[in-house]
Amino acid sequence: MPYVLLTLGAILFVAGVRGKNAELWTLVKGDFTGSNNFVFWVAAVAAVGAVGYVKPLKPLSIAFLTLLLVVLILSNKGVIAKLETYLNTPSSTSPVSPTAAPEGLPPLPPLAPADEINGNIGSMLKGFGR
Repeated sequence: MPYVLLTLGAILFVAGVRGKNAELWTLVKGDFTGSNNFVFWVAAVAAVGAVGYVKPLKPLSIAFLTLLLVVLILSNKGVIAKLETYLNTPSSTSPVSPTAAPEGLPPLPPLAPADEINGNIGSMLKGFGR
């Protein structure tokens, strides 16, 4: 159960940081409403899980639950492909472009040559007894 809660928290955190929480709630709402919704899968898992409370049928119940999980992941209209598409789409609410410089600030000075950097590191190491 802690892993489920941590995963759910991570999904909510990432959606919130990316500014896509409204899209996430729309997707979740669509999964539980309308035709061909997720409730049928929940009922199937509950029915097969209930069979598992009968001791002699527990191995059969575990086998069918595994089969239901595999079918749910692989046949639900490309869940993995949709998840990859969702994670790879850039956020549309980003106020600052990562390549644009802020207005009113002077440009950054050029980077120091490698020789100068190595010389600075060497002078710092001399202070430590090297």
